[in-house]
Amino acid sequence: MNYLQKFAIFIGIATAINGITFKAQAQFCADASQTALTKARLDEIAGNQSIPVGQAPLAFQNFALATIRPGTPIPENKRKFASPEREAKTGGKLKNVIPDGVLSLMVYPPLFPPEEYQDSVFYEVKALSGGLLPPSYDEYQILGFLDALRRSDAGLAGRIPAIIFLTTADVRQISAATVAEATFKGVGVWHSIGCEIPGSFNNLQLGQASLRNPEVYLIRLTFPEFIGPGMPGRLFLNPPNSDPD
Repeated sequence: MNYLQKFAIFIGIATAINGITFKAQAQFCADASQTALTKARLDEIAGNQSIPVGQAPLAFQNFALATIRPGTPIPENKRKFASPEREAKTGGKLKNVIPDGVLSLMVYPPLFPPEEYQDSVFYEVKALSGGLLPPSYDEYQILGFLDALRRSDAGLAGRIPAIIFLTTADVRQISAATVAEATFKGVGVWHSIGCEIPGSFNNLQLGQASLRNPEVYLIRLTFPEFIGPGMPGRLFLNPPNSDPD
């Protein structure tokens, strides 16, 4: 299947699923037998594995980064990325953001060699009991992510950097303000929720990520690579000194 065929299918799917306005849809699990993983259920599973409740978000982060790309775990990120917009909003208190995972953006233009844009895809894991992750969340952390991505190699080159939120099911959708800000900045927003697999040792799986603003790709005639579903896994604490921020 060539690039134009893929893009035509993408437009058709986006239109069929979302309608002409590309309205965001609800999240879903990889299989109908699975149940959406709430923060309360996450805490129960952590307790069953002798993981302290206070460390359940870290264990979920470890699981998410290890499994969302089957066979290719995402290394935990410790690097800071500058965000002048977050700095301005916090009066100089916070000048950077530290996404949980960072990867290059790979672009495969038709008839041309692949292009790599470093540090242009952020993965952020949130084990929350609710909320929409607006730009102001956690002292403008979300705004900072979008600002940093706009300034990334991909953003500066006119490509589409992306942020992928991996969350518990209580985060039912991403804030409309966040999606609008991302679209204005030319950043793709994706959202995947955790789900529970009944009766399995590897009892958790992330569903396929839902694209919240397909118009950002359509405007630039770009076909996105879909994300997920992840492979089945379970909570774990390793390394022990990570910070699930």
